[in-house]
Amino acid sequence: MTSNEDKTPNTRIKYLDGHTDEVCVTMWQRCQAETHGKTKGWGNLMEAAVKFNAYSAYVRCRQIGVTTLPFEQWADTVVSVEDMNNDPVDTEPAESYSGDVLQSMSGDDAPGFLTNGTQAASAN
Repeated sequence: MTSNEDKTPNTRIKYLDGHTDEVCVTMWQRCQAETHGKTKGWGNLMEAAVKFNAYSAYVRCRQIGVTTLPFEQWADTVVSVEDMNNDPVDTEPAESYSGDVLQSMSGDDAPGFLTNGTQAASAN
């Protein structure tokens, strides 16, 4: 894996030659991709999601010096551009409650709940 990145990577780029780059694509790169896509006539995001995602990663790669190739040549060397899950893994077991379940049948604790807000509920 190559990384010239000084921010936490959120995107993994896999290349035909087997190496990967992990980069941090920010809103700025996504905006650049949108602007470029409109200029190139790619259509909206739903019509060209793969191109927009790839171009966002490409912009970041150009910024940090990972590539100097034009987009089309760079993309021809790429197998995939994937979002990385950077959420910390929760290894703490979930707490469970093993006590009695309380059920209220009177509705006194939630006025209007059992009467669906009818006149009987507003008589309180």
